[in-house]
Amino acid sequence: MGLLYFSKTRKAPGRTEFCNYSLLRRFSEIFMLFAGLFMICMNDASGQAPLLEKPITIPKQHTTLYEALNLISQHAGCLFIYNSETVESDKHVRLYADHQPLNKVLDDILSNPGLAYKVLGKHILIYRVKNDAPPAEKFPASAPGSDITRYVVIRGHVFDKENKAAIPYATIGIVEENIGTITNSDGFFMLKIPDSLAGTSLVVSHLGFLSQQIPVKLLGQQQVDLYLDRRVISIQEVIIRYLDPYVVISKAMDQRSGNYPAEPVYLTTFYREGVQKNNKFTTYSEAVFKVYKAPFTGDENSDQVKLLKSRKIQDANSPDTVFLKLKAGVQSALELDIVKFVPGFLDLSPPVEYTFRYSDLVSYNARDAYAITFVQNAGLKKALYSGTVYIEKESFAILGADFEINPDYLDIAAENLVLKKSRRLIVKFKKIDYSVSYMSFNGRYYLSHARCNMQVSTRLKNHISSDHFNTFLELATCKIDTAGVDKFPKQVILKPGVVFSDQPYSSNNAFWGDLNIISPEAKLSEALSEIIGKLEEIR
Repeated sequence: MGLLYFSKTRKAPGRTEFCNYSLLRRFSEIFMLFAGLFMICMNDASGQAPLLEKPITIPKQHTTLYEALNLISQHAGCLFIYNSETVESDKHVRLYADHQPLNKVLDDILSNPGLAYKVLGKHILIYRVKNDAPPAEKFPASAPGSDITRYVVIRGHVFDKENKAAIPYATIGIVEENIGTITNSDGFFMLKIPDSLAGTSLVVSHLGFLSQQIPVKLLGQQQVDLYLDRRVISIQEVIIRYLDPYVVISKAMDQRSGNYPAEPVYLTTFYREGVQKNNKFTTYSEAVFKVYKAPFTGDENSDQVKLLKSRKIQDANSPDTVFLKLKAGVQSALELDIVKFVPGFLDLSPPVEYTFRYSDLVSYNARDAYAITFVQNAGLKKALYSGTVYIEKESFAILGADFEINPDYLDIAAENLVLKKSRRLIVKFKKIDYSVSYMSFNGRYYLSHARCNMQVSTRLKNHISSDHFNTFLELATCKIDTAGVDKFPKQVILKPGVVFSDQPYSSNNAFWGDLNIISPEAKLSEALSEIIGKLEEIR
């Protein structure tokens, strides 16, 4: 399904660091803490008043409700959370405020008795008060003495505030608890968190945008739309002097021992892969794994995978898929960890096969990062890469990369990617691209998201017509555990080239229980429904 194609790799020794933390508690501090909590509770009932009573002035204009809320947000210093369908954000409204309180302006433009709003900090949630407003989805509470935790489900879309375009692969999570997921290609996400974390904040971030922190308490009542502002690097932050990209890459490699964990961790990950033939799905698999992730200094085969849950569907009407078998499986996704499985564009040991260029200073998940572009040296007839790697400005941590195999040499790469094919079949790769990113937790970076897309055309010898295949694999880290990490027993370890057990596919989220996943895209769900229909016809 997808394999990171290596020309050469390099490893560098790391160092192990230990940190001991101690917390001194004194009676007076505890007293002050409870006193502070008491004052917060006393003020909670009136906490909405200051913001809602804040006077604002906006010139008279006719605009959409979406633009009106954005203008109010700028003048009042608040952030709105709502479902665009619920509030009809595209409808036109009359906006005018002459030193009027915020709540009066909101009442005028919403003008709907079925809508209400409430305030938490600087956030204002607009929601429907009628019975058709979906309550927070929760898993049933367990019986006394049970270890089952009650969960709340948060759903929403993430959009670019400037043009309302969906933001795919945005990171969504509770940073302090290392729980999270990513948005799908439609910008939609679904996150399950323990009910005990209702008092925390959800962090939303993506390359080129300002991250946003939203109180979880405001998100459990309805599906919401979240809009991110673009992050503009000020001129003061731009490095005017010449920046040597080779030095940046070299520092990034040298700093790995300080930026990435020196001890193994558990990663709970969601994985999926699929094959489309002529724009119709023929097979689709998804699973949740628990990964024993060894440090980047460990052996390349030191990572282990334990299957927690999986399912697979296949179109029985596509028998010709046996003609071609590509490398696939979770191992291919894990090999996209470019910090551990070092590709050639991060290896500066002679002979250097790439030309690097400092491209820009960008915002990568709310961190300033150098964008270093790379292409293979002219004259090298190898299947190497071109793309961009993002390196944190201060720590020189590798935050992520987007790259593809040189289109001129895809035939050479095919020799390593095709496991099996019919002798009568002519295979032509059209495009192979990759994306990988890392998340920060407790001062270290961990593999967050990896994706591979491949476009292939096949034709039988002596035939004119051809078939076009799109394949993908994707892995997202949903939880990080750093305590009590041990290798798995041999009998539960998943083989790298695993084929998931067949399970009846259902879009019912209850199948996954309390496990976080990547929500399927609308087009993907529709395509899978077509496969299911064919399978039901056969039965």
